[in-house]
Amino acid sequence: MILILKTGSALASISSIYGDFEDWIIEKMQLIETEFYIHSTENYETLPPEQLYSGIVITGSPLMVNDIKLKESNLCNWLLNQQKSGTPILGICFGHQLLAVINGGSVGYNNTGTIIGSAKTHLTLEGQQDRLLGGLPPAFDVYKSHQQSIHKLPESAEILAVNNSGIIDAVRFNANSWGLQFHPEFDFEITTLYIQEKSDALSADGFDVQALLQNVVTVDYGNRILKRFKEISINNISS
Repeated sequence: MILILKTGSALASISSIYGDFEDWIIEKMQLIETEFYIHSTENYETLPPEQLYSGIVITGSPLMVNDIKLKESNLCNWLLNQQKSGTPILGICFGHQLLAVINGGSVGYNNTGTIIGSAKTHLTLEGQQDRLLGGLPPAFDVYKSHQQSIHKLPESAEILAVNNSGIIDAVRFNANSWGLQFHPEFDFEITTLYIQEKSDALSADGFDVQALLQNVVTVDYGNRILKRFKEISINNISS
């Protein structure tokens, strides 16, 4: 069973139509009801039911990692123990940053400000050989919506992908633990709606909203990444 740690919710105007982060993950992983369990992490203290999980996915969140005392929380200590035991873990956006912090790295606001819409990411040589991302093109489009990113990488981590300005887009924290700054669970419609819903704030920050909307492209690599993580999780539990 794959555990989905729900760290936050999508914008209400979007989730009311398309569902929430966990719904998009479940759909793209093609999980049936008996293959997943959702645990909400509202206070980072309550732990999921004790059982053997084949894999763990940490969702995105509108919260900022720096606003939460992650290292002091029961859940993050539990996550570190899961990581040490070899359970496959995938952190998405906020989840990616959370894994960086609890492993000894740091997170801060992007030097370039908000990043939203479609953007190109580039695999490093390590990324091209990685179990999760290997086999994807050396450069490909992803969906993004974030204001913060990793500033200091944990010592044990390997960079797997970066964007055009050098922001870390993908990390392997250990043999079975990954973080993605982008959103493999998003699609064209959801990304477009995010830009539209945030258009006033984006315009105030100097963005050309129409250009952002026109630059959104259809991306299918999210499906491949999430399905690949499912395969890694299944193989881990059966080995």
